[in-house]
Amino acid sequence: MAFYPRVRTSHVLPKIRYFSQDSNLGLAAIVGFKAGMGHALIIDDRNGSPNFGKQLFVPYTVVAIPQIKVLDAKVYKEIDGYLINTGKLAQNQDIKGNYEIRAIAQIAPKDSGFSQKKPFEIEIPITGKNNIEKAEFIKKYIGQSIDQKEIITGWSYVDLTGITKGKGFQGPVKRFGIKRKQHKSRKSVRAVGTIGPWHPASVMYTVPRAGQMGYHRRTTYNLRIMGISKEPGIRLITKTIKGNYLLLKGTVPGPVGRPVVIRKAVRIKAQAKMPSIINLSLNGVKI
Repeated sequence: MAFYPRVRTSHVLPKIRYFSQDSNLGLAAIVGFKAGMGHALIIDDRNGSPNFGKQLFVPYTVVAIPQIKVLDAKVYKEIDGYLINTGKLAQNQDIKGNYEIRAIAQIAPKDSGFSQKKPFEIEIPITGKNNIEKAEFIKKYIGQSIDQKEIITGWSYVDLTGITKGKGFQGPVKRFGIKRKQHKSRKSVRAVGTIGPWHPASVMYTVPRAGQMGYHRRTTYNLRIMGISKEPGIRLITKTIKGNYLLLKGTVPGPVGRPVVIRKAVRIKAQAKMPSIINLSLNGVKI
């Protein structure tokens, strides 16, 4: 089944349940917007790879990362494994112990050249050694905007969470990839052959059935950052980006313009330099 249940997500801006536990002060994630794709010719620098030192032809995705505005900060207390909201961050609040501080931030698609004016609002945890440093860090930025390019400086690999393209109500052939039945075997051709035995007299959830396909929340792990923009603005085939952007090696779920949440990779701890790029298919990219 791979994923279950296959239902439409409730929010276009995906929620993330876990973030990398970093000792450096900063935000644990950023929010971007998928802008387009291209292909690049790079030098393979992976040790142990059979193509080490050779030229590789790889796809990449352009993600727009406009400035993020910090509205306020929240404090959560961990009680019996659950995070309980204790309210906004006060001036002389005692936050020693099992507390988590999160920034309430807004990000507007129109700042990157997209048509949507209404901003998205998200809570992002603060990373650091202790809660006192985290509180002093976020107090400086309340009411101000942060350049997301500065947040991801030093990141090599990231995990990206987004919402896939919606396909609507689809049958089991397209939804699960089952084979079509032979000619004249049954009245139906694209239906599943059997939905289960006589007993138990119930249909298992693993049986391929028709239903919703797409518009699901999915996470792509260990995407490598190929480059971060040196100058804001780039003209793509699909969209003209106003602000900063980054290039991610590989693909990103969802259509152009859909928001994605990018966090520091949690499964891989290795640090790597950005790959040596020989050629990019998109003109005007300055990284």
